[in-house]
Amino acid sequence: MNEVLPVLSVSIAGALLVALCSSGLDRRERKWITVSFAMHVAFACTQVPLTLSFYGGGDMFGYFMYGEILARMMDLDPLHVIPEVTALLLHQPHRLPIFILGDGSPTGTMSALAAWAFYLLGPSKYAASIAFAILSLTGKIAMYRVFRTNLDSSQRFYAALATLFVPSFVFWSSGVIKEAVALAGLGWSLFGLHQWIRYGRIGRGFAIMAAGAVPILLIKPYIAFPFALAAGCWYYWSRSVRRGRLRIRPAHLVVGALLGCGTIVLLGHYFPDYAVDQLGDQAAQLQHVGKRIRGGSTYALSTEVPTSLAGQLAYAPAALVFALFRPTLFEVRNLLILANAVETTLLTLLFLRLVLTRNVRNVWRQVTEDPFLVFCIVFVVAFGTAVGLASTNVGTLSRYRAPLLPFFVALLLVLLRPIGRRSQASNPKRAPLAMPVES
Repeated sequence: MNEVLPVLSVSIAGALLVALCSSGLDRRERKWITVSFAMHVAFACTQVPLTLSFYGGGDMFGYFMYGEILARMMDLDPLHVIPEVTALLLHQPHRLPIFILGDGSPTGTMSALAAWAFYLLGPSKYAASIAFAILSLTGKIAMYRVFRTNLDSSQRFYAALATLFVPSFVFWSSGVIKEAVALAGLGWSLFGLHQWIRYGRIGRGFAIMAAGAVPILLIKPYIAFPFALAAGCWYYWSRSVRRGRLRIRPAHLVVGALLGCGTIVLLGHYFPDYAVDQLGDQAAQLQHVGKRIRGGSTYALSTEVPTSLAGQLAYAPAALVFALFRPTLFEVRNLLILANAVETTLLTLLFLRLVLTRNVRNVWRQVTEDPFLVFCIVFVVAFGTAVGLASTNVGTLSRYRAPLLPFFVALLLVLLRPIGRRSQASNPKRAPLAMPVES
């Protein structure tokens, strides 16, 4: 009974926030978002007992434990404790009188966010989980706005399927887990990038991108690397494609290279563990850990573990296939993996249908004529390869690949359609700049 009031309160407040984020969309689209809202709330409420019974606690209950302690301390002495919790959230040194596992890392940030959730909402694990789920949904709505604008108007349901309804994408971002925060940031970063590239709103676009980048860099900074690469490609393609042909535009090439490669170099300076020159060592370390843990749902790309970047990239195609299409139905060991396997089987069937029914040259032309599809394929390949190399467990793989799912699903659904008359959305120079994004 103690859970009812906070759950009801946060659900109502969340519904109002989602309605605000959905302003300007038509009635049919608001219905889709309402269904997705219900899915997020249901999955958030499922996460708590499932994590306790299936995983025996897991990271989420570690965040709950520290969050409850810190929230009580914030109640007793807000003047001194709140600044220290804020320092913990931002990976900064703190003077809290307790040991906190993972301080100075994303794990410490999640404990601080859980503390704020309990401080504001009360000691309700379900209410906190719903709050995080709704936070992630706002990012998905921003992502949907980008998809609906850049895809043909006849493909809006595809955009909704990709961003609002993919089961594992919703499930793994509903609850007090890192993916909920990171995907919220990814959605808003994409929306800011879209504002700049499509509408030329540089100030507004960069402000939204910067705001969205904060949770990504605090929680899962490795997402920012493939995002930056894909963003640079999107910018260059949008400014250089004319009448279906990519033309060399030196000035735009420089800007695209600075946005993509320059940002990757800068990120590597501040997050050296994820820098390109460290990819081989980091992937090898994670693969060694996976080889030591035998049984269960672990797997290995090969019997050898190369430590060089070139050696790791030799396994890149296999890693990408693993990231996109595993687990298979033959690897099912429990109900959770079964649910993931059903989803990946459907994706595999869609991919095979695409390969068997579409001419490869026509597919390639359709992608290269559309700057947004270029962004999608670059992000999927770059992120999927990195996740495939670094993952050694089919259970966690389903969670780690969540950021690429909307882009991969959109690619499959859109490319299965024959090429028709191109929409203005694919060419920002021809699109009316005065058109509001909500239209």
